[in-house]
Amino acid sequence: MNPESFDAFHTIAEIAVAMLGVTGLVLALGHKDFRFPKVAVLSIFGTTMSAIIFAFVPEILFRPLGEVAAWRISAGLFGLVHLGLLVNHQARQLQFRKNTPLQLAITLASFPVIGLKLAVGLGFLLPYAQEIYLLGLLWCVGIPAYFFLMLMIDYLDSRH
Repeated sequence: MNPESFDAFHTIAEIAVAMLGVTGLVLALGHKDFRFPKVAVLSIFGTTMSAIIFAFVPEILFRPLGEVAAWRISAGLFGLVHLGLLVNHQARQLQFRKNTPLQLAITLASFPVIGLKLAVGLGFLLPYAQEIYLLGLLWCVGIPAYFFLMLMIDYLDSRH
C-alpha cells in the first residue's frame, strides 16, 4: 500500500471538518427561540469527530506496525467506537420507538457496517479492509449529514 491510498481518507476528513464547522456555526448563530435537540447535536459531533480521527489512524499505524496490523487495529477500534456512538445515541434518545422509520432503518443498517469493521479487526475480510474502512468513514460522514439536514428542516419549520 502506498501513501496515495490514503488520499480518499484525507478527503473524507476534510468533508467532515467542513460539516463540523457548518454545524458549529449554525448552532452558534441559531435562533434563540429554537433549541436543537441535544441527542442530535451530540450524534453529529461524535460521529463526525470519529470520521475525522479515524481517517488518519491506518496511515499513522501503517509504518510502525505493517499493513495487516494497521488495518486490524484501525478497523477494530473504529468498529468499537462506531458501536459505542450508536448505543449512546439510542440510550440518550431514551426510547427506541422514538425513532422515525428512516432513523430506524439507518440504525439497523449501521450494524452491518459496524460488523464489517469488527470482522476486519478480528482478522477476517483482510483483502477488503481498505474498502470496508472507506465504507465506515463514508457512513460516519453520511449519518451526521442526515441529522444536520433534519435539524435544519425542523429549524425552518419552527420559524413558520
